[in-house]
Amino acid sequence: MAIKLFLRSKVGETSSIYFRYIKGRDFKLILKTPYSINPTHWDEEKESYKANLTKRNPKTVLEKNFNSQIAVLNNNLAILKSELSVFFANNHDATADEIKDFYNKKYFPEKEKPKTTKTAIPSDLVNFIDYYIKDKSKRIEGKQDPITEATRKKLITIKNRIILFDKNILLKSVNDDFRDDLTEWMQTEKYSSSTIIKDLKYIKTVCSFASKKKIDVNTEVLHWEFMRVKQNYTPPILSFEELEQIKNTICPHEYLENAKDWIIIGFYTGARVSDLLNFDAKNIINTNILKFKQKKIENQTHDAEEFIYLHSEVLKVLEKRNGQFPRKISDQRLNDYIKEVCKLAGLTQKMIGGVKDKEQGGRGKKIVKEFEKWKLITTHIFRRSFVTNFIEILGKENIKTQTGHKTDDMVNLYNKTEKIDKAMRIAEKMENHLKIV
Repeated sequence: MAIKLFLRSKVGETSSIYFRYIKGRDFKLILKTPYSINPTHWDEEKESYKANLTKRNPKTVLEKNFNSQIAVLNNNLAILKSELSVFFANNHDATADEIKDFYNKKYFPEKEKPKTTKTAIPSDLVNFIDYYIKDKSKRIEGKQDPITEATRKKLITIKNRIILFDKNILLKSVNDDFRDDLTEWMQTEKYSSSTIIKDLKYIKTVCSFASKKKIDVNTEVLHWEFMRVKQNYTPPILSFEELEQIKNTICPHEYLENAKDWIIIGFYTGARVSDLLNFDAKNIINTNILKFKQKKIENQTHDAEEFIYLHSEVLKVLEKRNGQFPRKISDQRLNDYIKEVCKLAGLTQKMIGGVKDKEQGGRGKKIVKEFEKWKLITTHIFRRSFVTNFIEILGKENIKTQTGHKTDDMVNLYNKTEKIDKAMRIAEKMENHLKIV
């Protein structure tokens, strides 16, 4: 039996140290040790660090560390040879595999750790939605930005609905029949047409992603098409005249005065309510420019920072409040309070609109009928009113700068100018042009 330590390579700054075990003529095993050394420092005869490299009477920290390095390596190699010798003496008939097993457990325990296997991708819709959320919540530079918090919440809501409908549905069973059955169930549960279509669009997106992951899906889902839900009424906006009514309204409570001031600011900025309620006077630049981050996309892009113009009417509100924006409240409270303010302001004219049936827990199908206008007011009226009232003055590009919309189509969606008003504006512009000519 012979054990020898040696270097296989003598070039480069470091070289791994190997040991060779020979038993008789027919058994030879070579394995790498956990140690390495500069080949020029290796003593082939003594199978160790060259002893003559040790610094005598070391004075500097560097010399002391070098001596320690030599001693530690030589000691480790001596222990290794000793432990191997004991093993071979006690296991004279050990096979190569048995020797490797002992050796790896002793000197390379990380090799014995079970390899982490990738979690199997779920094949059912409910669990795959969780997988989709986890995958899409990661930022991968050059490939994808994470989904927004709103999207994550929407997907969780859809998942919970599917659990109620059929928690065991497989991805490959999501087909046209599934679509019809889910639609019928959601209609029975009083979900609105827009909610049903949004859910189906998300389900199609999730299934398309599953297909890319080589999961078995039914190809029918990949060809789903959707009709735009026809809205038989125009969502309300605030006109300049109505805003004046609101401004001149005396509010009996401070919370309503606070809400009234938010209406004025929202009307002249067109900001999303999630951004509006986070406006901070500390971020005002050059007296009338406000810097803020769009909350909706802050976790999705590096380009969430925006700058918007503060109209003089907005600055009047801030001046009244010692340079500060109104007190921040929740979206829901603001929704409730601005209804009260608009009722006090006399916005009681009748108009067709949609209000969710509260008997359905606030999630049910909208009841579309004639209501007094104040009942139809929500915080989303700020953006619609801004786009509708200022689009002719600012044009689409400037509107997008102020509202943060990315496309003309989105601006068009928010523009609720009546057709007759559009025609009247064209007439006014043409008459003015003809007068100049």
